[in-house]
Amino acid sequence: MRTKARSILIGLLCTVVVLSMFGGITIADEKPAKIGIVLPFTGNTGWVGLSLPALKMAVEDVNAAGGAAGHPISLIVTDTETTTSGAVSGAKKVLGSGAIAIVGPTSLTIRSVMPIARDAGVVEISPTSGTTALDTQGGEYIFRTVSSDTVMGSGMVQKARELGAETAALFFNITEGAASVRGVIRKGCQVAGIDIVGEVEWTPGQASYRSELLSALKNSPDVVFFETGPKDGGVIFKQWRTLGVAPNATWIGTDYVNEPLLKASWPDSKGAFGVLAGPLLTDRFKAWKDRLEEYRGKKGIPTFSTNGWDAMNIIALAIEAAGEPTKEGIKANVRKVANPPGVKVTTFAEGKEELAKGNDIDYIGLAGAQDFNKYGDVITTLQVATFDNPDERSRITAYTQEDVGDIYKGVLELRKKEREEEEE
Repeated sequence: MRTKARSILIGLLCTVVVLSMFGGITIADEKPAKIGIVLPFTGNTGWVGLSLPALKMAVEDVNAAGGAAGHPISLIVTDTETTTSGAVSGAKKVLGSGAIAIVGPTSLTIRSVMPIARDAGVVEISPTSGTTALDTQGGEYIFRTVSSDTVMGSGMVQKARELGAETAALFFNITEGAASVRGVIRKGCQVAGIDIVGEVEWTPGQASYRSELLSALKNSPDVVFFETGPKDGGVIFKQWRTLGVAPNATWIGTDYVNEPLLKASWPDSKGAFGVLAGPLLTDRFKAWKDRLEEYRGKKGIPTFSTNGWDAMNIIALAIEAAGEPTKEGIKANVRKVANPPGVKVTTFAEGKEELAKGNDIDYIGLAGAQDFNKYGDVITTLQVATFDNPDERSRITAYTQEDVGDIYKGVLELRKKEREEEEE
């Protein structure tokens, strides 16, 4: 009996030693908390899916810290194919597979997914959808970790103002996302005193855009505000150079100014600018950037990577705060972990530690403070990038809310005035 008891005791001690080696963390036997990823990996905005490694890295960090409420996070990834039908079927697929939260989709398809998430009682956090159509629609189940296009469009006009532009043309494709930015730019130019001397909406997938370019640029604008995917962009920039119309115009684009567009349009797009979501170059971001590049196995940070990282951390912290992985727990705690007051934390591990102490927390994201307003919106920082070499876009500066504040405020005031006039 003594020998048996001694063996049991030794076994228990070994177990304690093994657990202590791993910080007492053991989640392998716990049921995973499933999170649905509903993003495009193919189609015109397939480049958005390049942000997936950041989400996966966030999940690995959560699981390495013991999981959310003791449960490992697992992802169910679907491809919207940049279509409404793909987004709808993707959302239904992840929910049918047990997802208790959704990350995604983009401006092009989010409004088709919102009622599905609401009906299922599931929180949906988009790291990519800037459409102004959501500016007053979310807040209960729908959240964003990226700023509204009202912020990005104001930043684009700010860049034009810095360049001394007096005239502008608008050259956007016919999509909801493009219409969202275009509406902001019209008002932003009005605030900044920039005259719009040309405007064309074009249909994607054409073999030629000569007539559209000639129409939009015939008055030789100083800047061209635009949005285009890689395939169409390659054709547009080549034909612009060939036509020689408004040859000195500076092109200023949205978050579509990325590496896929660069590769499709270089060298004709040389000198184009993009104003898009992007964090400040803090030591924290630089260290994270090195990690992600090593994780991806290549240089560069795909657009929306930091926003996706923040979305995953907020969901995991909401689960931790709830004490169990349920859709109800996430909904009840999203704002509690993301908004002040509380101890400021920058990682899941930090947040978990403070919650264990009984403290409230305020998650500070990589993309900026993730303080949700009543509509589930945030204001994050912007980066200004340019095409100056064939390998990658170059970041040249950042814009904070203060940098674009007067234009942003002016756009909101014009929008309010329009609503008041419609009600009269």
